[in-house]
Amino acid sequence: MTTLTVLPSGKTYEVAAGTTLLKALMDAGEPISSKCGGEGKCDTCHVSVPVGRKSLSKIQRLENAQLDGIIGIGSNSRLACQAVLGEEAVTVELLS
Repeated sequence: MTTLTVLPSGKTYEVAAGTTLLKALMDAGEPISSKCGGEGKCDTCHVSVPVGRKSLSKIQRLENAQLDGIIGIGSNSRLACQAVLGEEAVTVELLS
């Protein structure tokens, strides 16, 4: 299990390692959507990860290509559907 903190609400959840950020956020009832059903083909689940980025799975080619098309992305940007939680605590900021 790992701890997931969600901004701006500040709510904290215990989540199983190996879960995608998208699934964890949806299971927690946080306001996030995914038009492509979590396949990494859109950018609706774009989030910022200010804390714990290294605990997430590495960015793969598909996710990188989608992020390249988003205006205003930064080094903390991830697609929640492609980012898999590791063992360390993560803080994610919902952007939409």
